[in-house]
Amino acid sequence: MKLLSPAEKAVASKDFGDVWCDRTTRATLILVPLLMVIVLPVLFLVLIVSVPTAQMNGIDEMMKMLPDEAKGLSERQSMFYLLTNMVCPMFFLMIPLMSSSVSAACSFVGERERGTLETLLLTPLTVRQLFKAKVFGCLFLSGIATAVSFLGFAVVISVGDLVLGLPFFLNWNWLVLLFLLSPAVTVFGVVFMVLISGKSRSYTESVQTSGYIVLPVILLFAGQMTGLFRISAMLLLLVSGVVFAADLLLFLVAARRTRLYLS
Repeated sequence: MKLLSPAEKAVASKDFGDVWCDRTTRATLILVPLLMVIVLPVLFLVLIVSVPTAQMNGIDEMMKMLPDEAKGLSERQSMFYLLTNMVCPMFFLMIPLMSSSVSAACSFVGERERGTLETLLLTPLTVRQLFKAKVFGCLFLSGIATAVSFLGFAVVISVGDLVLGLPFFLNWNWLVLLFLLSPAVTVFGVVFMVLISGKSRSYTESVQTSGYIVLPVILLFAGQMTGLFRISAMLLLLVSGVVFAADLLLFLVAARRTRLYLS
């Protein structure tokens, strides 16, 4: 059974073109991943390697956050370990959230702003089919952005691991985050944007509203940095399950109100 019919694929392909032609959306899809998983990790790596440890403030406090398996690392190795496993996961999760939300905003709200919604509704596709094509198109686009971003991130972190003599960074936490939590937040970003698109008066307003969905990610990792709890693979599995459950609920609600969003 095909996921999308040829007509639905045509709608998704049109959305790809619309998203790429929109300067703001294109800049977000390129600059956010570039900053989060390339520029900032490279900058931190350069600082860790080049700055004398005596000039690094707060090292003792940071060393206390190391798990037992990382207690024997040197100061520079410890700093890079904390960057890889405590800071970068937060940066990385911003990518599926932002890419999915801005692409969905361009696909749904932007359709009204461009004045192409009426033409789209005249196609042989039903409203539900249009909704399906647009949602899956946004998910696919965000998935591409996330996958390419992770490949770039893996190269940067692997170079850092080689320079500092650390083992390969990919552990159970990263595997759960990459294959479960990232897809879950991608779906959440798209469906959340669909739900608010009916009340958003413009593309800019919808994107600004989507910024609120980043707050739970920041709070999750901020709690770890302050020592309130430690993020483990089991915790990430639990969070992924909760987000997937929320995705299903929100998707069912959005599907029932499709005509509202596309009218």
